[in-house]
Amino acid sequence: MTATAPMQVDHAAAVEAFNATARPAVEQAIAEAVRDLATGLGPIDAALASAVDAEGARRWRPLLALAGAEAAGVQGPAALKAAVAMELTHTASLVLDDLPCMDDSCTRRGRAATHRQVGTAGAILVAVGLLGRSAELVGTSAGAWGRTIGLRGMAGGQAMDVALSGTARGAARRLMRRKTTVLAELSASVGASVGGAPRSAVLALEAFGRDLGWAYQLADDAADELEDGAAGRSAGGQRPLRQAGFLLRRAGRTLRACPALSGEGVDLLEGMAHELVPAGWTA
Repeated sequence: MTATAPMQVDHAAAVEAFNATARPAVEQAIAEAVRDLATGLGPIDAALASAVDAEGARRWRPLLALAGAEAAGVQGPAALKAAVAMELTHTASLVLDDLPCMDDSCTRRGRAATHRQVGTAGAILVAVGLLGRSAELVGTSAGAWGRTIGLRGMAGGQAMDVALSGTARGAARRLMRRKTTVLAELSASVGASVGGAPRSAVLALEAFGRDLGWAYQLADDAADELEDGAAGRSAGGQRPLRQAGFLLRRAGRTLRACPALSGEGVDLLEGMAHELVPAGWTA
């Protein structure tokens, strides 16, 4: 039986209205955040501008951070700065993922990958610069951010991916999964956390982001499997989508069980999840 998605027209309208205000604020804040990173070295500065350019970027991580803050009743510059840190961290991870020693990608978002513009050393320096700026912006969540990018988070997941070429199982696969889920987990909760939201709200948002991040990856895996059956992935067809649907529904229940989050805010977060992983709701 096909599950009915909990996305209603008013949810879609809420997401649209939220993005209409939040997206321009995010873009302006990103531009301001990287302005001070200019080195005076033309190629490096051009590569940095290209890496953070809005074209082709969904910006769902900083928007999720602001939506989580709103659901927890938090507003102010700290949440916006932390949201920008999520996008800069994500961008740095893409620059590093594309390196010849990692995924060896020549293009990113329809343009030359950073290492194809300024070489491997230049790309690493751009990524480090973005991470350093993120550390400045993330405020009181610096510890959580450090764990997110570290060997128990994104770096560890990437290391496992490189070492095992996507064949990991059990505990190793759970660590590799952190490459994707851990930044979504922090993005959902960081705006609320830096704004002083109740711990119960932060924990609920973390759990929501963790499930959303893994559902997002599962949906991406399913799409890859449909495009190339020879990819060698262990899960394909409808199986990852069914799991994604389970995770999304659990994520929604987690939010609704938290009295510290507003109903309107929960609706917004569920609406964003629906737009991000639409296939998961119908699997």
